[in-house]
Amino acid sequence: MCGAALYTCLSTTCIILPTMSLNLFSRLMPAVEAFTPLFCEQAQRILQSAEQLRQMIVEDMPAEQHVAIIREIEKAADAVARRIFIAANRTFNAPIDREDILGLAHVLDDCVDLIEDTAKGIQRYGVRDFPAEMRDMGEAVVEAAAVLQKVMPFLASIAKDHKAIFALCEQVGQIEGRADASFDLGLTRLRAQLRAGELDTIAYIDRKELYELIENVVDKCDDVANAIQSITAKHV
Repeated sequence: MCGAALYTCLSTTCIILPTMSLNLFSRLMPAVEAFTPLFCEQAQRILQSAEQLRQMIVEDMPAEQHVAIIREIEKAADAVARRIFIAANRTFNAPIDREDILGLAHVLDDCVDLIEDTAKGIQRYGVRDFPAEMRDMGEAVVEAAAVLQKVMPFLASIAKDHKAIFALCEQVGQIEGRADASFDLGLTRLRAQLRAGELDTIAYIDRKELYELIENVVDKCDDVANAIQSITAKHV
């Protein structure tokens, strides 16, 4: 046995490793700091896809082009999520619990998936005229995504920057609240248009689903913020 023997524990089993082997073992483990850049990359993908969704709602660019761009962003986001899953399952000394890492990676990935679903819905229903409430919700998606991008770097220093983390996550909650208000106003307008004969039943159903899809995106951004707050609360 080379060098002094040291005890180390993996799960519930204690084994003896030589000092040299233990040092090598430590070097082979992924650096804990690796997770923050990966989370930052996921947040960047969310913001990129959110901006494309907003452009679908406020610009006259063909929906097909936006959907194609979002699809490529979603593929890149999936690749980042896989890297996080692999790294988390290989890391013994992660800065936050493995379950927290995987949970955060999942909700981040869900954000891009839901944005893609919304973009496909706009394309599928051929909606080109978006009411003010739906435009406001599209803006809310971008605002929430921008805050998530801003908060991610602080995960590398949770204990030191916990106040900034909590403050930014609260901003996401406030954005989600405003989006909910726009959602309620939008549905009220839709029902009035249906009763007045300005929309037929199919058009009403299509637009109602779009409102629900966009709301799901904002809600998922709030889920990300809640996950970050939960992680932070465990480490302060």
